[in-house]
Amino acid sequence: MQSLESNIRIYPWFRVASDGLAWIPVFFLYMSQSLPLEQVIQLSATYYLSVFLLEVPSGYFSDRMGRRKTLLLAAASLILSYSCFIVGDNFWWFAAGQFFLAAGIAMQSGTDTALHYDSLKALGRETEYQQREARAEQLGLTMLAIATFTGGALGLIDLRLAYGFSMISAIGMAFLVWRFVEPVHSTDLVDIPESFISVVFGCFKRLRNPLLGWIFLVTIVLYAMAHIVFEFYQPYLTLLQLPILDASSYAPLLSGIVISISMFGGAIGAKLSTQWHSKLGLVGLMALAMIIQLGIVAAMAVAISPIVALLICARNFPMAVVHAPVRAAIAPRISREQRATYLSLQGLSERLFFALLLLALASGLEKGASVDEPTLLNILTSTFWFGTATAVALFLFYRRAQNSLKNEAG
Repeated sequence: MQSLESNIRIYPWFRVASDGLAWIPVFFLYMSQSLPLEQVIQLSATYYLSVFLLEVPSGYFSDRMGRRKTLLLAAASLILSYSCFIVGDNFWWFAAGQFFLAAGIAMQSGTDTALHYDSLKALGRETEYQQREARAEQLGLTMLAIATFTGGALGLIDLRLAYGFSMISAIGMAFLVWRFVEPVHSTDLVDIPESFISVVFGCFKRLRNPLLGWIFLVTIVLYAMAHIVFEFYQPYLTLLQLPILDASSYAPLLSGIVISISMFGGAIGAKLSTQWHSKLGLVGLMALAMIIQLGIVAAMAVAISPIVALLICARNFPMAVVHAPVRAAIAPRISREQRATYLSLQGLSERLFFALLLLALASGLEKGASVDEPTLLNILTSTFWFGTATAVALFLFYRRAQNSLKNEAG
């Protein structure tokens, strides 16, 4: 039990190390130095396709083979990824880097928070999970803010240095994972289904629970609205025509500053999440998060303005404020042998829905259309009305979710 106590102590620092992603504000600029735009886009597709293929199998591997082994593989994959980016300078090196990056992120997704919950449950302290997960999320986002700002600043010297920073962080992550022990408790003794398909279908059956199904869908829409802001914030800032944006040499730093501020906003959201959850309840908290997220999209759709640009920095706040409460609602309702697979399915569904939304928006554009102000505002307006209509439809059923919570509490 003493070793499980160490899991709980180490976990927040593991989140800090795993969020040292200094490459985020420079990856597009870095690959563009050596490759034409067409190949850079192909490399982005390589990453998303790899995540799509690996997300759910990695969750199944975690449930079957253990949290610690999966996180060790995640750390090793990230180290290999950054090595490829640091030493490589052609398409195939970068493609390998994108694949290992996707593998590392997919294997960590869901497994880290599952290890956290499993450790607390084995000690009979699962009631502490939400508060502890919120604290870990806050620390992770704070580190991400520092890392992205640092990556942007290092990019002024050499874009490769941002990957060096990320490499050091991944090595620290591997060291901390090595110190973890695999949580084991009585529920591990049940027969775990051998078939990958049976486990996946079992996870989908969980969505029959009104609360789980509702959380699943609302989180997907929240994710899509947050990533629409992220997807289009660079062209939005460019259309502001600020003098600093005309100096391409400052692009890494500017990108790093914007992302860093948004991550600090997320850290504030994580800090407030437990307190707001106790006041508003889960359904009320998710409704507030949805209103804030849609409000940011709506403001961007109204006009190109420096004042609205400041709201972009709040894009991480709504997702961070619901992270711990949502995980705390999901974890006890999913069995140990399905927990990481279920969370991976959630992540996969979020990315798939967002990809389909982007394709739908792209299909409405004229061939060869440039990213000018009318085009961008039209995209954001369409997204806002779609997101609003979807959110209204989901929250019309909020009473069913509330009733599910009351019934389980009773």
